[in-house]
Amino acid sequence: MRTPEGTSRNGSTDPTAPRLGVLATHLIQYQVPLYRQIAGRQRVRLEVGFLSAAGARSYLDKEFGLNITWDIDLLDGYPHRFLNEGQRGRGNAGTIARNLRSWIREQDVVVIHGHASPWMLTGSILARASGRPYLLRGEARPHCSAGGLKARLRDAVAGASVRHCAAGLAIGELNAAFYERFSVARQFFAPYSVDNDRFSAAAATSRPGRAARLTELGLPTDRPVVLFSGKLQEWKRPLDVVSAVRSMGDRVALIIMGDGPLRAEVEQACQGLAAACVGFVNQSQIPDVYSLGDILVLPSSHEPWGLVVNEAMACGLLPVVSDSVGCGPDLVRGLGRVFRTGDVTDLVTALTAAVDSLTDPGLPARIRERVDRYSITATARGYEAAAIDVAAARMSRQPVNA
Repeated sequence: MRTPEGTSRNGSTDPTAPRLGVLATHLIQYQVPLYRQIAGRQRVRLEVGFLSAAGARSYLDKEFGLNITWDIDLLDGYPHRFLNEGQRGRGNAGTIARNLRSWIREQDVVVIHGHASPWMLTGSILARASGRPYLLRGEARPHCSAGGLKARLRDAVAGASVRHCAAGLAIGELNAAFYERFSVARQFFAPYSVDNDRFSAAAATSRPGRAARLTELGLPTDRPVVLFSGKLQEWKRPLDVVSAVRSMGDRVALIIMGDGPLRAEVEQACQGLAAACVGFVNQSQIPDVYSLGDILVLPSSHEPWGLVVNEAMACGLLPVVSDSVGCGPDLVRGLGRVFRTGDVTDLVTALTAAVDSLTDPGLPARIRERVDRYSITATARGYEAAAIDVAAARMSRQPVNA
């Protein structure tokens, strides 16, 4: 049979295994290792349906302010299909809707990513209309705000999405609490994760040259290095890190990895510090930069999870995050430090404590043990367990002659 254009089929799986369709808005570099592992494990018959080809080729990242071309292959190793028929933009809405409906009907179970995207809501509606159960996976957390029309509408949409899903795929503790708030039927742990082994191995390879590379950046080699990784935007609060490092005198050095509208201001703020701004770093080179650091700081005022924390911990860095970062309860609490968002004094206190803890000889093993609970394998198992369970339940409800 001819493979449809825009589809890659790799290997074979048990024909009785459930067909698991993962609906994705576009190609995301963090998700590709998960798709490859699920495809390789062959416990389900995976196909990823992309609503857009964005990420497959060079594109303008408005937040970085750069044209981005990822330097790792994002399409090889797993079955996929472009529901917009591979068009450069998102494609015709009518064409996508027809392809989406047909694609959903080919699956036994569908993964829907959240309820904020109109296309994801459309996917959940089409899944219900087609009699296909869907698994909900998103970044939602339980909200504490008391009122307002916006909050009520948000809760109404969230409640409907959760109420009709067959199960929730929880990315972490706060997301699990969201599902509990809306009384989801079942939950499966499918954590936000990165390819820990790739990051760890690449960082270990780079580490022997650490002192020489720090010297090349004009940084001292005799003090811990604090690292910020992210888009240089207001809500990421990179200037808080610069202020905190300045307050610490000569106790630490600083590396800023990333680009964005605040870059000039950040570089100006770093004047007179033992600091280096290295700009945007592509995927294959990121572990090289992490290998220069000792402590990662993520001070964002809003961060549903913070996958840079996973990356940095896989490379051996100790995390320090604001209390607005979603992975705090999972990856940081009891290991690194959590500080009050926007409170630079509290950030200095957290960084000081983190620097002191770097002398603990058992710290590297504890960092790796913690991040390994949030591995690609753990995520793949969550997807598979949910798909197999939900597909079996659906089959048990069908008439024998169906």
